[in-house]
Amino acid sequence: MPSWRRPLIAALGLLLAAAAPAAAQHALVSPSGDSLVFELSELRTMLDTARALYTDLQEDPRVLYSLGFGPRVEPSAPRPAYPWNAVLPQSDSVVNVITPGNLREADRAYHNYAVMQMRVIRGTDPDDPCDALVQREETVLSSFVDGWILARTLFGGPAFAPLDELAFARDAGHLRALLAAYRDASVGACAATWAEANPGAIDAYEAWRAEAFPGLGPVASDTGFVAPEAEPDGPPMAPPAGESPPRPPGGS
Repeated sequence: MPSWRRPLIAALGLLLAAAAPAAAQHALVSPSGDSLVFELSELRTMLDTARALYTDLQEDPRVLYSLGFGPRVEPSAPRPAYPWNAVLPQSDSVVNVITPGNLREADRAYHNYAVMQMRVIRGTDPDDPCDALVQREETVLSSFVDGWILARTLFGGPAFAPLDELAFARDAGHLRALLAAYRDASVGACAATWAEANPGAIDAYEAWRAEAFPGLGPVASDTGFVAPEAEPDGPPMAPPAGESPPRPPGGS
């Protein structure tokens, strides 16, 4: 090949690469301007998992999932929106799931959390050490985060900073400290035990939170929290099984 053709071919390759459509990306942006960017392939994987968990919710004969919508929740008083308050196990076979009325697009997140939480309740020893309980709750909470990301990026869910914080905290490695600092009811007294045993992790989380989400109020325990009742005549939640995420521009 003549030497003069090599740089021409290389330049042509760069032009073609620049002209090719970029992979579709979806992002969350924190109040401080930080962003979490997700490829469509990541979101499809999350959606497949959410669909599988919803099938479990519908078909598992061992657990009755009572679904409903609660009243509107404001960012200034977010307690009912946190999954450990919205998903209320009554026993190892009955659980109430109350999605805030203004966060209906996030029903997948609450469904994810409910199914994963009931698996923990039915399949683990409550006498396990606190570290094990907190570690399992981190996994369950991460499932909620995936559902919340789907709601925000694919299905037009509104921003809600207290729940956006969960996604950014996971990305920053602070999810376990967050659930301990918020006194996640699913781990009971183990939240306080873990926080007392890991003061450095709590301090690091709170320093990160003050910078990434400066508009949020101070972290407060959920002591005395009473969950709202679900709307008795609210519309049924639509199954997500038939949904498809948007196609990328120019995609097939």
